[in-house]
Amino acid sequence: MRTTRLTLLVVLLLLGGAVGWSGVAVMQATGTIVGRAPWSAAGGLAFFAALLLAGAWYMYDRVHRKRRTVDGLTAVRLLALAKASALVGALVAGVYAGFAARYLPEYGVPDGRDRVIRGGVTALAAIVVVVGALLLERACKVPKGPEENENAERNRQR
Repeated sequence: MRTTRLTLLVVLLLLGGAVGWSGVAVMQATGTIVGRAPWSAAGGLAFFAALLLAGAWYMYDRVHRKRRTVDGLTAVRLLALAKASALVGALVAGVYAGFAARYLPEYGVPDGRDRVIRGGVTALAAIVVVVGALLLERACKVPKGPEENENAERNRQR
C-alpha cells in the first residue's frame, strides 16, 4: 500500500469545496432553508482527530522508538483507518470550507457570521483529522532492518 499523496488530498479538498459552495447555492435557489453547521460536527471531528493523533503517537513510540513488534492485522487495520480518514477528512474539510466561503459576503449579518465561523471551525477540525491520519499512516511504516540499510548503502555507492 502506498502512502496517501498530497495531490489527491488537495483534489478532494477542492472537490468538497465545490460541493459545499454549489450545494448551498442550489438549496438557496430552490427556496430551501440552509441550516447552520452544528457545533457537534466540529466537536466530533476534533474528538476523532485526537484519537488518530493518540494512535499515531502510540504506534510511532512502539514501532520506531521502542522497536517492539505489532500484530500485522492490527497494523493493517490502523493503516486502512488512517488512509480512509485522510481521504474523507479532506473531502469534509472542503465541504465545510465551501459552505463557509459561500456565506463570506454575508459576514456582516449575525446569522451569516455564525455560519462562516461554524463552517470554518468545522473545516479546521476536519483538517486536523487529515493531519492525524497522515501521522498515523506514517507511524505504521515498518522501519528498515540493518540488512536493508546495507543494501541501500551499496546501491547508492554504485
